[in-house]
Amino acid sequence: MSFNPQLPFLATLELPDVSKLTNDPILHNPYWPPVPTKIPGDCPKFDGKANEDPQTHVMTYHLWCSSNSWLDDSIRLRLFQRTLTGSAAKWYIELHRGSFQDFNSLAMAFLTHFQLPIQYETGTHLLSSLRQTTTTRISDHIHEWRRCRRMIKFWIPDQLLTDWFTTSFVPPIARDIAMGACVTEKQAIARAQYLDLVYSQSGTLYDYLPDVPRQGTSKAPPTPTVDGIIGSVNSSSKKNPANPAKQKPSASNGQPSQASPSSNVTSEVNFVQSNTANKASKEKKKGKAKNKPEQPK
Repeated sequence: MSFNPQLPFLATLELPDVSKLTNDPILHNPYWPPVPTKIPGDCPKFDGKANEDPQTHVMTYHLWCSSNSWLDDSIRLRLFQRTLTGSAAKWYIELHRGSFQDFNSLAMAFLTHFQLPIQYETGTHLLSSLRQTTTTRISDHIHEWRRCRRMIKFWIPDQLLTDWFTTSFVPPIARDIAMGACVTEKQAIARAQYLDLVYSQSGTLYDYLPDVPRQGTSKAPPTPTVDGIIGSVNSSSKKNPANPAKQKPSASNGQPSQASPSSNVTSEVNFVQSNTANKASKEKKKGKAKNKPEQPK
């Protein structure tokens, strides 16, 4: 009978899973060239701390491989694990077995995991917190999304952008966009523009967005202020049908005489007083014209 004593303090230790240490997330190909045996000691390292930039590490690793004439993608894929230490090495061995066939896919997974908690939380709230209201049209919401997207200068995975863009719409529209199985942000935007056209033609746009202004209900523009006199004169004369007024020619000059006093003439003048003060200009009169009285205006 075998006796296997176990010390009590061993239960308190967090020992790594030895089976995971042999996990290889690289999908090997027998036609790949062999990995170099002599590796320079100036290999860049990444530990996953808060002050480390994952993008800088990937760029430095590319330059390091190029300086050693390792231009094959499979060599860069297999040597990348030697740059990882600490929490980054733990992340690498916990990946799924045979997940990566090229370096671009591995670098994408690396940046997605280590860049999100470090840099994304400072600027991505512009996109993650953007929400469409029932008063905003789909085209206007897409324009606002693109404006906020241009304000973020660092790189964001396309999958996150697609999820944030889809969930930024009201639930019925977000459901229809998700049914399109969009993978990239560009596909999601194209899907939303297509649905905007479908909703407008079918008349269901106002069911999803009841507070959107209807077509042709825009307010009339305000009347501009005018500096001057604007008015209309309406003259109407009421004559007695029994005794119509007749004009009689004058005996002296043959001109028609004035109308009969029985005719009633009403006039209505609507005017707007000028905002600018009118200054009356007076000209000096010479000679005998000085003593003549001014005619009434």
